[in-house]
Amino acid sequence: MANKTYIIYLIILLAFSSSELKASDWKMLVDLKGRWQFTVGDDPEWARPETDTHDWDVIDAPKAWEHYYEGYNGYAWYRKKFGLTELPKTKMVHLFLGFIDDVDEVFINGQKVGQTGGFFPNYETAYDKERHYLVPVSLLSNSENTIVIRVYDEGREGGILRADKFGLYSDLDQDRMVVDLSGMWKFSTDNFGQMNSPQTSDEQWNEIYVPMNWESQGYADYNGKAWYRKRFALPESLKGEELYLVLGKIDDYDEVYLNGHKIGSVEELDGYSRFQRNNAWSLYRIYKIPSNYLRSKNLLSVQVEDVFEFGGIYEGPVGIMKAEDIQGFRERTRWQEQNSGWNSFFQELIRLFD
Repeated sequence: MANKTYIIYLIILLAFSSSELKASDWKMLVDLKGRWQFTVGDDPEWARPETDTHDWDVIDAPKAWEHYYEGYNGYAWYRKKFGLTELPKTKMVHLFLGFIDDVDEVFINGQKVGQTGGFFPNYETAYDKERHYLVPVSLLSNSENTIVIRVYDEGREGGILRADKFGLYSDLDQDRMVVDLSGMWKFSTDNFGQMNSPQTSDEQWNEIYVPMNWESQGYADYNGKAWYRKRFALPESLKGEELYLVLGKIDDYDEVYLNGHKIGSVEELDGYSRFQRNNAWSLYRIYKIPSNYLRSKNLLSVQVEDVFEFGGIYEGPVGIMKAEDIQGFRERTRWQEQNSGWNSFFQELIRLFD
């Protein structure tokens, strides 16, 4: 009976997933499915690209490592080399790694690009979280690159289990931004004085990638308010144009300021309902920019409040878009926003049978 119920739920979920209109228009750059080098154990030196791996095993991913190492629980490392035929023009590319049981830490060309869950002594499983990391294009090479994934599994199935998208992708909607705001932003969990004011210094603030949840960037388990800041120059060719700020998806609530002036918040969006405030994370932030607030040099300040689980500006695209492009983008996002609750519901049902 359980198998029959699982199949019914799976069919429903696939029906929803196949018809879902993704807001982001993804282009695969590198397919990472297939054979990976693999070893059990744990050594931080294995993150280095020059590590000697002649005695490592070879296994398939995504696929539970129990297919090769039956009953194994503990630390293990994955490793794979890849090339790129061309580097995208955007500042960042997206790395999708599906679901990993339980905790992972990811390195590309020796530099850490993300982590989900917590290793010991602060262990926290993240078996039910889909991995999505940002990779700076400046970190990549046209010739040869090395991705290394450190994984810890506490019990049952372990490793890189399953994935819809599994590889490096570029977001074509990000290419459509006339001002690309993805990449490194200033970030602070403090809240003192006029945090949205250009006169408030951010020299002591930390830096964080956008779009990516802050839990993957050193702020595990942080719930509450935080501030993002980004400085950008407005090209002369855009002065006088009708422009829109796109901030992708934010978990959970936001207030947005340009040069100290508030230009929007999630509560002002058409899809927002105060009776369903817990769905704010699923809405795409699109705010019209008042032309009289724009300068040649600008400061964008975003206050984000996270209630629980992941937080921050977690999904793109992020940038400034012309009015002539914004309508098409809105149409692509509308279906996804309206059905995000159903997709989450069916995903949870499926996971009950994992």
